[in-house]
Order: sequence, then C-alpha cells, then structure tokens
Amino acid sequence: MTEPTNVVAAFFRTAALQGEAPCIHFKRGGVWRTESWSWLADTVRRVAAGLKRRGLNPGEKVVIFAGSRPEWTIADLAIMAAGGICVPIYRSLAGERLAFILGHSQPRMAIVENDQFGALLEETRRISGIPYDIDIISMEGGSALPSLSQIGEKIASEETELVTHTAVGLSSDDVASIVYTSGTTGELKGVILTHKNLLAEIRAAQLVFDFSSRDICMLCLPLAHVLGRMTQFYVLIQGCQAAYAESLERLAQNYLEIRPHFVVAVPRMLEKIQERVQAHVGRSSSMARRLFDWALSVGRRRSALIMRHRRVPWSLRLRYRLADLLVFRKLRSRLGGRLRVFVSGGAYLPEGVALFFHAAGMAIQEGYGLTETFAAATVNRVDDFRFGTVGKPLPGIELKIADDGEILLKGPTVFKEYFKNQKQTSLSFDEKGWFRTGDLGEYTKDGFLRITGRKKDIMVTAGGKNIAPQMIESIMLSSPYINHFVVCGEGRKYLSALITLNAEAVREYLLAQGCEAKDDESLGTNPLVKQLISGHIEERNKKLAPYETIKKFAIVEGDFSVENGILTPTLKVRRSIVADRYRDILDGFYKD
Repeated sequence: MTEPTNVVAAFFRTAALQGEAPCIHFKRGGVWRTESWSWLADTVRRVAAGLKRRGLNPGEKVVIFAGSRPEWTIADLAIMAAGGICVPIYRSLAGERLAFILGHSQPRMAIVENDQFGALLEETRRISGIPYDIDIISMEGGSALPSLSQIGEKIASEETELVTHTAVGLSSDDVASIVYTSGTTGELKGVILTHKNLLAEIRAAQLVFDFSSRDICMLCLPLAHVLGRMTQFYVLIQGCQAAYAESLERLAQNYLEIRPHFVVAVPRMLEKIQERVQAHVGRSSSMARRLFDWALSVGRRRSALIMRHRRVPWSLRLRYRLADLLVFRKLRSRLGGRLRVFVSGGAYLPEGVALFFHAAGMAIQEGYGLTETFAAATVNRVDDFRFGTVGKPLPGIELKIADDGEILLKGPTVFKEYFKNQKQTSLSFDEKGWFRTGDLGEYTKDGFLRITGRKKDIMVTAGGKNIAPQMIESIMLSSPYINHFVVCGEGRKYLSALITLNAEAVREYLLAQGCEAKDDESLGTNPLVKQLISGHIEERNKKLAPYETIKKFAIVEGDFSVENGILTPTLKVRRSIVADRYRDILDGFYKD
C-alpha cells in the first residue's frame, strides 16, 4: 500500500482500517456520545464537499475560530480534504491580534463556534477596514449562520468521491496550515506548515509513543495550539480514541467519566492537580498526612533508581506496593484509574512536579518544541528520561547548541518560512540552514537537553550580570502558595519579583493558623501571608548565586490570566505586559 503523502489521506486510511470501532467521545446535552471512525470519515468528506460547493478553491485559507470540540477536528480535516489551508485562531483572541490575523491571512471562509464568534469576527473585519467579505459558517446549528451539518447535507456520492480524489492527490509539499505564534514577545508571525512537516512529526511521535486503538486520549488543550493539534492528528493516524474535555473547569469530572489512558497537558495543568492533592492531604488527619509523606518518599526513591536504570531492591519494591495500595491507587482513581502517561509541553515543567507524578505511578514525558517545528523536537521516553530535562531529539531531528547557548534545529518537521515575512524568515535561519529557536539550552552528561532560558528574556542587570529568569522562577514556584512568580530587574541594581497567590491554598494556611481571610483581595496584604512568602523566597535564595537572589517582591491582587491579557492561550506569561502594567510597583522597588 502506498504511503500517504498528506495528513488527510493518512487519516482516511486509518479510518478505513478501524471501521465501526469507537473513535471520538464528546458530551452533548450532559450525556457522553461515542462516534465511530466510519462516521467521522464520512462527516469529514461531506463537510469538505460542502465547502467546495460554497466556493472554496485549492490553496485558499479558512479560519477556525472556536474552542476545542469535535467540530473543530471535523472542520480542520475537511478544510484540508477540500485542498484548503487551515488558519487556527484561539477562541480567546480579540481586538488587534484578531484583526491582524484576518487582515494578514485574508481567509476565503471562517468556521466559528457560534453566532457570537461570528459577530465578533465580522465586527473586527468591519472596524479594521478589511475590504473583503468572509463567508462565515457556524459549528452550532439553529443559528442565523449556515452550520457545518447543513453544508454537509444532501451531498451526492460524486462530490464525496471528488473530495477523496483531492485528498489523495495532495502532495507532501502542499501547505496544510498557517499557524500564528501566540506572541509572548508581542509579534505575531504566521508559520507555514506543509503536510510533510505534519506527517514527519506524527511519524516520529509514533516511534516514541506506543498507544493502541483501546487507549483513550483526553484532548484538553486548545486545538489552535500546535501541541493540542499534533495530539489530535497523532490520535487520528495512530488509531487511538479521543475524548474532548468539556472545559478546564470540568476536567476533574471528565477524568472520572472518561477514564483516559493518556493526556497531553501544559505544566500549569499538572501543577494544579498536584496542588489540589496537596491541599486535600493538608486537610486530612495527622496520621493520613504522615502516611502520604511516607508513600511519596518511597515512590521518589524508586523513581530515582528507575531514572538511572538501576535495579530496585526487593525491599523497596515491597514498600512501594504497599504505598501504591494505600495511597497512590486512590490518587490515580481521582484521574479515572487508567491513566498511565502525561505528556507535558509548551512551557517549563518543575522537576518536583514530574517526580511527584512518576512516584505515584504515572509517567511524565516532558518534551520541547515550537510552532515552527509543529510541536515536539525533543521528548523524554518512558524508559529513557531525566527529570528536569526535555529529553532527547525525536527521530529525524538534528539538534546542536550554538556558541552562545542557543538551540539550533534541522529536520523534516522544521518549517521553511513565515507567511509574508521574508525578513524574519532570513533572520531565523543561519547560513547553513539551522533554525534559530531563540531558546537557550545545554546537554546533560548523559545526553538529555535542558532548557536554560529564552534569549529575548535574558536580563542584564546594572552590574552587567546576564540572568535567565526562567531558572529562578522554576525554583521559586515550588511553593504551593504561589500561582505565578515573575522575575524583574532588567538594567536594575538587583532582582525583584511580582507574585500572584494560590488563593485556595493560602486560605487553608490561614485557617490552620487560626486566622480567617475575609476575601481573596485581602490575602496579599495579610502579614502572615507576607511572612510565609518571604520565608519561602529566603529559603530558595540559598540555592542561587548572590546576583540571582530576589531582594524585593510584591504580591499583586488577583491572578494572571488569558482574559486579562497577561497569559498567552497556552498559559505562558507575557513579560512585557507585566512590566507595563505594574511599572509603578517596579519603579518603587528601586527608588532608594
């Protein structure tokens, strides 16, 4: 059988092999539904034919402006099956960023979540002065807009056959998608990804991850982000099952309902799970706390030996079985009871978080990649990993460290150019064709990559010291009472920090001290809380060089979020926004 040259053809082949087996799970009207591979493939063909009927031509762009749901996947595959180019937009995007993507990509059509998103898109187009109309289609029925299901109705067999012919005929060099970077630096760039890029990433992932048609993956990341989207395509081509989480707020309940076998997440999601577990333990009896601490100690010793490929003594194996029976099995049951692997990416994962989950019997496969590599370039394997690193290169990826510490990449997953931005494209590759990632890294003695910072984030203090803030932040974030910790100090005499609190954990702490908090807004001004955070910083400062220590800090009200513009949709902090928004506080640190 000829190897597929594009993602859609690869999906259709897997769907034909799987037939009526379960493929996707999603909730409608409060009830979980399951649909087969045949149903999904037929729906994709019908919607693709409907898009062609509405005038979509090969090479034209279609925006998807919606949250993660099965219709997102259907739209994504259908756009490509019709020969179009998918342009994902985060559902949280609005204003200038939304206007830029619409004006820059010039889509022929847009597939939106519902009427509200359609109205926002149309209003943005009008206010921004974009001179052309965009054909808008809704994912939800019963609206003023035509829906995906409607455009897929009354499709003749000749039309679906044409879709199949178009999909099979797409070459590996055809553009599959243009993905705009999330913009932590404020600059949006459209990354052109070909079918070759996408397939190379998926094929490499198939050599690293070993999941079968019986395994269910919980899709909980935005499909507009390459990590969530790569997961979607991996599942569809590998032949696994996908369950669409309702929302981050409902994720805990969805774990219990779906009982997934593996989950791809960003670090903050894993940190939240650990924080909830620790808060629950903190409310337990002293005996239960001692039992948990003992079990975690046993699990950590076992994990350290496994990581170093050393034999686990029979006495430790016996203690771990007991720890698993009394503690860890109950913890895993809160996540459905079948979860074997968390794949983490998108940001730095604190070493302690990875160790916590591994000790509890769930592997953490942390990786590293960019939009420009269609997600992972390196990853820790289940049987070959190091906590605190992002693993080793995926098959087919070449990686080297430049003289200044920058990570350089080559390989079939690496993009070729930015859309309409030849200047930035030229700056992103060296004279020998290596992609300049902008990230700093180093190899451990045993060949694992460790990320040490971001070139653009490097701070130079008034004393001339170059400092990577991410390393300091990862050390400080080990406190369960801190949600975000942002190091500041560019051009200043010393480092300072802006902090947001984990309100739930802090309230629990105050209650244990016999002090009840009136409201979340008053937590940061409470003397006990200030003392708690100050003590944590002083303790962690001991692990740092004198010029890396935090001299002053402020607890800011509220939290950083996507909604208030401080976090990207993948929950990374926009440092420039933080610096501007809290400039008065920062200036106050350095008045003396």
